[in-house]
Amino acid sequence: MPGLLRKLVVVAAVDGLILHGHGVSGPRPNNGSNNEASSIRIDYKTNRITALPVSSPETLEGRDTLEVYGLVGLLSVASHSFLVSITQRQQVAQIQGRPIYAVTNVAVIPISSQVDAARAIAQARKEVTQEEPDLDSGSDEDIPDNATDGAETEIGSAPTSPARESLHARGMSVGSIAEDVIEKRVRFGRFAANWLSRKNLGLPRPGSLEKDDVSESPFDDSPRLSSDGSEANDEATEAAPLPETSDAQGETNRPGSDQAAELLPKLLRYTKLLFSSHNFFFAYDYDLTRSFNAQEARRGQLPLHKMVDPLYFWNKYLMSTFIDNGAHGFILPLLQGFVGQREFTVAGSEKTADKPADGGLTEALILGESQDPEAVESEAPKRNFLLTLISRRSVNRPGLRYLRRGVDDDGNTANTVETEQILSVPEWDSSHNAYSYLQLRGSIPLYFSQSPYAFKPIPALHHSAETNQLAFGRHFRELNRRYGKIQAVSLIDKHAGELKLGEQYERYAEVFNEAGGIDGTPLRMEWFDFHNECRGMKFENVSRLVERVKETLSEFGYTTIKDGKPSDIQTGIVRTNCMDCLDRTGVAQCAFGQWALERQLQKEGIHIDLGGDSSTQWFNTLWADNGDAISKQYSSTAALKGDYTRTRKRDYRGALNDLGLTLSRYYNNIVNDYFSQACIDYLLGNVSTHVFDEFAIELQTTDPGISVGKIRQNAIDTSCKIVISSPSEELLGGWAMLTPREPNTLRTLPFEESVLLLTDAAVYSCRFDWETDKVLSFERIDLRSISRIHYGTYITSILTDGQSDERSNVGLVIAYRDGDENALRVNTRTLQTNVRPENLEAMASSNSEWDLVSWLRGTKRATTRFVAFKSLPVANAMASPRLGPSGGVGSVRELDRVRTICHDIERAMTAGDGQSVDSVSVVEKVDIISLADAKKRTGILETLVYDFKKLVWA
Repeated sequence: MPGLLRKLVVVAAVDGLILHGHGVSGPRPNNGSNNEASSIRIDYKTNRITALPVSSPETLEGRDTLEVYGLVGLLSVASHSFLVSITQRQQVAQIQGRPIYAVTNVAVIPISSQVDAARAIAQARKEVTQEEPDLDSGSDEDIPDNATDGAETEIGSAPTSPARESLHARGMSVGSIAEDVIEKRVRFGRFAANWLSRKNLGLPRPGSLEKDDVSESPFDDSPRLSSDGSEANDEATEAAPLPETSDAQGETNRPGSDQAAELLPKLLRYTKLLFSSHNFFFAYDYDLTRSFNAQEARRGQLPLHKMVDPLYFWNKYLMSTFIDNGAHGFILPLLQGFVGQREFTVAGSEKTADKPADGGLTEALILGESQDPEAVESEAPKRNFLLTLISRRSVNRPGLRYLRRGVDDDGNTANTVETEQILSVPEWDSSHNAYSYLQLRGSIPLYFSQSPYAFKPIPALHHSAETNQLAFGRHFRELNRRYGKIQAVSLIDKHAGELKLGEQYERYAEVFNEAGGIDGTPLRMEWFDFHNECRGMKFENVSRLVERVKETLSEFGYTTIKDGKPSDIQTGIVRTNCMDCLDRTGVAQCAFGQWALERQLQKEGIHIDLGGDSSTQWFNTLWADNGDAISKQYSSTAALKGDYTRTRKRDYRGALNDLGLTLSRYYNNIVNDYFSQACIDYLLGNVSTHVFDEFAIELQTTDPGISVGKIRQNAIDTSCKIVISSPSEELLGGWAMLTPREPNTLRTLPFEESVLLLTDAAVYSCRFDWETDKVLSFERIDLRSISRIHYGTYITSILTDGQSDERSNVGLVIAYRDGDENALRVNTRTLQTNVRPENLEAMASSNSEWDLVSWLRGTKRATTRFVAFKSLPVANAMASPRLGPSGGVGSVRELDRVRTICHDIERAMTAGDGQSVDSVSVVEKVDIISLADAKKRTGILETLVYDFKKLVWA
């Protein structure tokens, strides 16, 4: 494949950022085309990419420069753009002699002017030089294909190699549990301190036993820029200052740009935090997104970014500008998940005698660090192996715990992670067998949610059975296409809050199989009540689960590779889930991985019980590190039950540690996760900048994987079936709108999303339960009783710019006379459903906010009621981000939409009464709540509450 540039020098030139590459991995291109250029310029503000000659003197002039190891991509928000580049890395593994790196630090460089870029580069250089060189220091320049990176230590060649030290994704060598807890405490403390800091745009690097290498730039002795660059050096924590010369002024009239610009510093902090979290991995000449046995088959002349699996290509959207311009050598795919590796030594014979009665050595013993190799050398010959663990997090339905649950419309599930366990010899000699075993975790493929505000939230199922069954089938058919046969393992409880969800999962599987399954092959389901089976903290009882599915495990097998050719192909996959697919799932997957490793070693003539020997703790630690990494990416804390995964023991100290992690998760669920989720969706290109408007107003975000339009249409259809009782009534239209919580009011907060139906006889206002797809109540208003319809500006809050925009905040009010034909019914789930209007009037009288006497010009208040609707925004966060901040929809259309609804109602009224179209119109344009009135109605307490929530949440 065409080579990637292993190192880049970023130069702040006069007219743009220059990226000069050197140290190409793989064959060096020689055609001189723009697609293979090793030097490019990114123009300030326009982001236009231009290929430059390799020996361009412009790249060699004295300027502030920064040496980086690859690019994350271009981040564009409103009128601002930033280059995110990898300034520090750590080698965590090697596969076939190819180094695998974790990203440990990134720089965020504004692309607005030379002054701004130079300041950020100077700060990034200062941050890097404060770090000590790590183990993989050395030159990467002009390295041939299939070679290690410069003078980096080859894994397996020295006692100090990362494999022997069992490095995990956080870049720390694994020691005792106490050391691990101390390391977490330091990281959380720094996280909190920097997260709440408004001054800092970047995070200080956590302490690490092994630091990234720092190579001197060839431009180090070049003269500095002006005093602006030197002033930036005094600000040690400002990694990406906002551009001083930005043209944000011109964006103020574009919807979405104001809130995006206001939240930009927090977005940049999160971007730096996310990509510096030791949870992103890359390799210059190995495809981390695909399994080991798929590597040889996919090698060719295509660039790496065209060969990787898009399901695990996390920075593809950020790289879109480089992809569109054909800058293939600069496109470095990043994988989120985990990469860990451990070399171990096995001593044993191929005999299968029973274990000695005196408790001596077994026929095969994996040596731990505490044992003396000399003590067992006489017992049996030694063999060296390498175990590699790779977890790949899907970019479909990504996000954080309670904000991404269940399935989306395309069958993607939350927290979907593919984990591969590779067993090989340290030298990766192709004449020896290598083994690959795949597992999968993912949320239950049904529409459900859990409230983040409850300590033990009960899952709530959503949508109809048909909708769930469709998504269920899409999910498992896609898994079958990728992996073959499927064994689903559910670890949720068979009692209390999780029981209903588990029963539904089992029921949908039965219906799926009754319909033929997947090409006649049934879906296998195993429900293992983890907490009941392992009560008393006896997590070793998970072996019962392995015993139950051992025939399936043997049938699916694993993949064996020898001489570059796979044999004994794995024919199916175990898909494991609990509620979060974290803690219980981690324990179960470790057990399945142990099963596979024991049988692979048996194939090599070695017989061992990994779970019964204390010297094999490294295996448990490797899986525990994997569980911690996945847990931090989904819940922002390490995994629960990690002490058992590491030590195969469970005591009160582990339970207390789990309690602390649970409390930390609870805080993140209700505070940090909402903005983090908005950032993740934006960085992946799933939403537009309107997501920040939505967050500023609601302090939460919408799920882009679930079609809001489809949900609203289903609500309209459901409401029609329930509330329109007369077969003679003809439906003329249906709309999803916002309405005050209390009836007969204009501004009772919060507003609720409701359904407005129009027939040839009446208007229906339906309050809908969007969680259960049920109508909670509806009010039927006979068309003959409607006296006036007003539409116009409808502002209910002035706390944000979006809420106070008179063009986008519009609504309508329908005033009507009480009469016998009008009705209000509430779904009480009893025989009594009708509500007396006078009781409703008494309930709402204290909340009425509109002087109907003056508004209706003399109509008596006692016999007149009204219902208010506010238009939902036409442009939303799910609009294509490529359409720009406005989502491609003008806000003026919202007023047109409301006016159309009003005239549709009027036409239905005149048609029913046989009146002439020349009659006096009942529709009038008038402010419902003007901006001035909204300012008067917004109290100090409301403003203080919002400011406090924004301070905490945003």
